[in-house]
Amino acid sequence: MDRARQTCASLPMVIHGVELSIGSAHGWNPAYLEMLDAFQAMWPFVWHSEHLGFQTIPGGDGASLEVGVPLPVPPTKEAADLIGGRAAAICRRYQPPFLLENPAYYISDLPCDREIGDDIGLINAIMDRSGCFLLLDLHNVFCNSLNHRIDPLAVIDRAPLDRVVEIHVAGGASRDGFWMDGHNSRVPEPVWELLEYTLSRAPRVGGVVFEMLDDFAVALGAKAIGEELRRAGEIWHRCRAS
Repeated sequence: MDRARQTCASLPMVIHGVELSIGSAHGWNPAYLEMLDAFQAMWPFVWHSEHLGFQTIPGGDGASLEVGVPLPVPPTKEAADLIGGRAAAICRRYQPPFLLENPAYYISDLPCDREIGDDIGLINAIMDRSGCFLLLDLHNVFCNSLNHRIDPLAVIDRAPLDRVVEIHVAGGASRDGFWMDGHNSRVPEPVWELLEYTLSRAPRVGGVVFEMLDDFAVALGAKAIGEELRRAGEIWHRCRAS
C-alpha cells in the first residue's frame, strides 16, 4: 500500500466525478466533497471535474432520491446563480482548478431565460460567476448537434475556449431515434474533426481523454482502443506543433 501510494503521488493525477449533483435545487452531495478531501490529502490532484447536471431529487421521506444519470439543468439565471455559487465555493475549497463538463441532453425546450439563452449561455454564465473552468466533451457536443439539429462548430465557437482545461472524446450509438452518449464504440469521424478544430483554438488544454466504459472495452478490443489513443495523440501533437 505504501509503495502504491508513493507511485501515485509521483504521477500527475486528475479526478473526474459523477456524484456531486451540483445542479440539484434541494442541495448537492456533501459526501462527495468529503471523499474529495480525502483524495486531495492522500493523492493530490492537479485539477478535478464534475458533470454539469443534477441526479438527485427530494424523495417522499425527505431523503435524496437518486435518478441514476445526470439530468440537464435549464438555462436560467436562477440555475446560473445556484451552480455558480457552488462552483465558486469548490474553487475556494481546493487550490487545483475545478472543471465542469458540458452535458449531452435528450430533452428539448427546457425552460430558459432570455439573458442565458441555452446550454452554452449557461456555461458562460457559470464560468463568469465562479471562476471555474470547462471540461469540453466533444462527443456530447456531437450528440446534441444530431439530436437537436445544432451546428457543432457554432457551439465550439461560442464556448469559453480560453477556459477549457480537458477535452473528452468518445463513441456512442443510435437508439430510439436519438444518438446516445454510450461510451461504447469508437470515436465518430466528426468528433475527431471537432477535436482538431478545438485544439487549435483552446490554449489551456492539458489533456485529451478517450472515454470507454468497462463493459464495452473487451468487445472493442485492445487493438482498437490503442488506435483511438494513437489518433488522439497524433492530433494533439499536430495541433500543439502549429
